[in-house]
Amino acid sequence: MAEQTKFIAEGGLSHRPPLFNGNNMWSIIETGNFTPMIAPTDTAPAAPKPQASWTPEEKNQVLLNSKAQFILSCALSREEYDRIEECSTAKEIWDKLEIHHEGTSHVKEERIDMGVRKFETVEMQEDETIDEMLSKFTIIINELRSLGKTYSPHERIRKLLRCLPKVWRPMVTAITQAKDLTSLPVEELVGSLRAHECI
Repeated sequence: MAEQTKFIAEGGLSHRPPLFNGNNMWSIIETGNFTPMIAPTDTAPAAPKPQASWTPEEKNQVLLNSKAQFILSCALSREEYDRIEECSTAKEIWDKLEIHHEGTSHVKEERIDMGVRKFETVEMQEDETIDEMLSKFTIIINELRSLGKTYSPHERIRKLLRCLPKVWRPMVTAITQAKDLTSLPVEELVGSLRAHECI
């Protein structure tokens, strides 16, 4: 019998993708390429500085432009890379991916509205376990979080208690009377529900 390995074997690539540590690079992705500029004067507006007069710090900042593009490109599948192949800056890459996956602000708002409706209407079915219901609930929460819509732990706890079937009502009443729901961790509530389910 073949011995099971603890780790996934490495492929044949001779290099690893660069580490993204956010080192000033996120500003390049959000605002666009850094270009060294000559400060404006009374007689001349601001203008790009000749490359020969860049300071070491400015050279490092300009290098971040290419690094940011490279790091984003390394993280993409072939299909995703085809979408951004013509982009010339990291910001263009990010914006194009953001619009493709999240949509415009109008589409994003529509997706948030649909997610909120799912959150408000989710119910635990009679034949579902706590873990199955929690998995369904977590997927909705994570989808909304990825779109920028979050719920506090207190809001999630109140919704979890509301979505339980009628047979759980005595347990819900006991929890609401015995615990302070404003400070109760979600994990503690889930643990109590799992324990009750096993009885």
